[in-house]
Amino acid sequence: MDGLLWVVDYDIPVDSVAKRRAFYRALHEILRAHDIIADRSTQSVWIIDNEGIANEIHGLACRYGKSHLYSASRLD
Repeated sequence: MDGLLWVVDYDIPVDSVAKRRAFYRALHEILRAHDIIADRSTQSVWIIDNEGIANEIHGLACRYGKSHLYSASRLD
C-alpha cells in the first residue's frame, strides 16, 4: 500500500540510567545499520516507512521498556 507508515511509540523508564543508555546505544546501532541519520535525543516516537526497521526499533524498546507499533496511512 503506497503511503503506509509505521509508528513506534515507546517509553523507556528513567529509573535506571545505565539501562536507558544501553537502549539508546542499541537504537543508534540500528539506525547506523540502516544509514538513518537522526538527531532525536529525547523523542519517544519514530515514524518510518520501513516495516522491518520499525519492527527492530519496537523489539528493542520492548526489551527495555514498553512499546506500541502502529501502521498509519498518509492522508495528504
